Amino acid sequence: MSDETNSEPALPSAPAKGAESEDQLGLSGENILTLLQRAAGLADGNSRYAVEIAQNLSHQLGAAKGRLAELESRVAELEAAVEFYRHKSERAEEWLSKISSEIQERVIGKAH
Repeated sequence: MSDETNSEPALPSAPAKGAESEDQLGLSGENILTLLQRAAGLADGNSRYAVEIAQNLSHQLGAAKGRLAELESRVAELEAAVEFYRHKSERAEEWLSKISSEIQERVIGKAH
């Protein structure tokens, strides 16, 4: 009978511990859900921020590509202008050489 006496006091304390465990379990579950909601909120905020940055970088890239196309076009124009003036310069040098030769022939020819 001593076994029965020892087991009777344990029965009432078991439900009390079970109730505490239930309360702790419920509180832990609520805390976990709260943390998950916070994490989801932070992840959502981070995701929106990353999308915003990506869109901003995309716009900057588009603007840079446009500017690059403008600069390439301007470089092509300048290269054409350089070629045009190089050709004119070469023709002017040819004429100056002819004029110089002509002057030398006439001056030297008269000197003799």
